[in-house]
Amino acid sequence: MSSEDLFEVDSQLGRGDIVVDDDNDSALGETWDDDDTKSLSSSVMKYKWEHGRRYHAYQDGSYWGPNDQRQLDAEDFVHSMFLTILDGRLYLAPIRKDPHAVLDVGAGTGIWTIEFAEQHPSAEVTGIDLSPIQPSIVPINVRFEVDDANLDWTYPFSHFDFVHTRMLTGCVPSWPDYYRKVRRHLKPGGWAEQVELSVRTLSDDGTITEDMPFTTWEKVFTVAGEATGKTFFACELAAGAMREAGLVNVKEIRLKLPVGRWPKDETLKMWGTWCRAFLTDAIEGFGLRMMTGVMGWSYEQTQIFFAEMRKHLLDPKIHGYVEMAVVYGQEPPEREEEEGYGTLEPEV
Repeated sequence: MSSEDLFEVDSQLGRGDIVVDDDNDSALGETWDDDDTKSLSSSVMKYKWEHGRRYHAYQDGSYWGPNDQRQLDAEDFVHSMFLTILDGRLYLAPIRKDPHAVLDVGAGTGIWTIEFAEQHPSAEVTGIDLSPIQPSIVPINVRFEVDDANLDWTYPFSHFDFVHTRMLTGCVPSWPDYYRKVRRHLKPGGWAEQVELSVRTLSDDGTITEDMPFTTWEKVFTVAGEATGKTFFACELAAGAMREAGLVNVKEIRLKLPVGRWPKDETLKMWGTWCRAFLTDAIEGFGLRMMTGVMGWSYEQTQIFFAEMRKHLLDPKIHGYVEMAVVYGQEPPEREEEEGYGTLEPEV
C-alpha cells in the first residue's frame, strides 16, 4: 500500500475550491486571547533579546524567529496541527519499517524527534537546531545537537535512512544545494521529507484583496528573502529543489488550509480553527525581526500591523487559506556516483 493510500484524507479535501458555510458569516467576528508569557529560564543569558522577544545567539541571524516560550508553544501547537491534518502521521514518506539512522533538521522543541524515536525504537534519531531548547530527558535513542544545517555536515556519507525537514522557510540559501547535501548523507534508497506552510494567503472567491494586510505580509517576506538571500517560499520550491538535486520518486501533496471556521466541510472547518489560532498567536514571532531589522519598521509600526492582521484573520467574511506542502523524495536505490557527489567519508 502506498504512502498516499495510508494518508486517509478525501482526495479533494483541501485541494479544490472550498465551499463556504453561509451560516458562519457574522459581522461580529470572533475573539482572540494574546498570552504574552515569556520564558525566564536559567539559560536566558545565552540568548539575545530584541523588543521583548528572545533569539538564538549561536550563528546569530541564521534564523529569523524567536526561541522564547511563546514561540516554543506555537511550534508545539503547529506540530499538533500537522498531526491533525495528516491523520496522526508524523511523516508520509514510505520509509523502511525499521530505520536505523534518522536526522531531524531544525528540530525546534524536539517534539517531532522524540515522537518519531518512540514510534521507531530501531532508530538512532538525531535532532539539530541553532538553539539548545529541547528537553534534557529524552528517549535513549534520541540525541540533540546545536548545529547550523547550512554548514558542512560531519555525519558519515550514506548514513541516514530518513532526513526530515519542517518549517525551515527563510533559513536556507539554496534548496537545491541543501538537497544535494542531504543526498550525500542518505543511504541508497533512503528518503527525505519536507513540510512547509506558504506565506501567501489566497482565496477562491475574491475575498482576499490587494489592500489587505495579507498582501503586505507576502511583500515583507519577498523583500526579506531577497535581502537575506534565503527565500521564504520554500513551500512553493521544495518539490522542484528535490528533483533538481537528483532525488527520485518525488511526491508533492499540497493542501489548502482555511484560516478560520468559514468552510462548510466539518473537517476543513476544524483545520481552519487550528490554522487561525496558530497564525494569530505566531505572526509576531514570524514577522517582528524581519520587519524591524530588514524592512526598517519601528516596533510601534509592527504592532499596529499585527493588530490589523489579526482583525482580518478573525473576520469570517474573509475566506482566506494558506497552502501546506508535504514533499518527499528518494535517494536512487542503485545510484551511480556523480561528479562532485563524493565517495569518501568527511573529516570529523
